[in-house]
Amino acid sequence: MKTISVFLALALALSLGASAGFLQADEKSQDAAKKESAGLSFELKDLDGKTFKSSNYQDKLIVLEWTEPACPWVTPLYKAKKVQDLVTAYKDKGVQWFAVCSTKNNNIATLKKFSKQYGVDHKILIDFDGKVGKKFGAKRTPHCFVIKNGKVLYQGAFDNRKSGENYVKKAVDEILAGKEVSTPRTKPYG
Repeated sequence: MKTISVFLALALALSLGASAGFLQADEKSQDAAKKESAGLSFELKDLDGKTFKSSNYQDKLIVLEWTEPACPWVTPLYKAKKVQDLVTAYKDKGVQWFAVCSTKNNNIATLKKFSKQYGVDHKILIDFDGKVGKKFGAKRTPHCFVIKNGKVLYQGAFDNRKSGENYVKKAVDEILAGKEVSTPRTKPYG
C-alpha cells in the first residue's frame, strides 16, 4: 500500500510539473505573439548621416536587404545588377528599398566605395552594432525582409540560386496585386 501511495504521489507530481511546463511554454509563445503583433521597426542612419525610420513609411512596402560588400553571395547579385534593377522596377510603385549593413568590422568608406562601384541608388543604412539586425533576426547576407507597418510579409533569401526564381520580386508582386505571399519564408543562403 505504501508503494502504491508513493507511486501515485510521484505520478501526481510529474503531471503537475508537466502542466507547469506547458503553461510556461504557452506563456512564452503568447509573449512572442505579442511582440510580433507589436511590429518591427527601425531607425538607422545612411552613409551621409541622414536618419531613416520605418515609422515614416506607414502603409508602404519596405524591403530591407542585409548586405555586406565582401560577401561572396552579395557581390554577384550587384555585379549582375539584380538588386539595382529590382529597386528601379519598384521605385514608381511606392516600394522603399534599403540595404542594411550590420557587420561590425565594416566602415562607411568601404560602403561608399561599394555603392559607387556597383551604381547603388538606394540607401545603405548602417547598423554596425547589429541591434536592428538582431531585432529582425537577420543572420546572413543577403537576408531580405519585406515589411509593411511593422509586419514581416516575407523573409529569407533574395533568390533561388539554382532556379533563378527571385523570391523578393515574387513576394512584392503578390503584395502589390493584393494577394497573400505564397512563400512567406525561405532559407537565406549567405
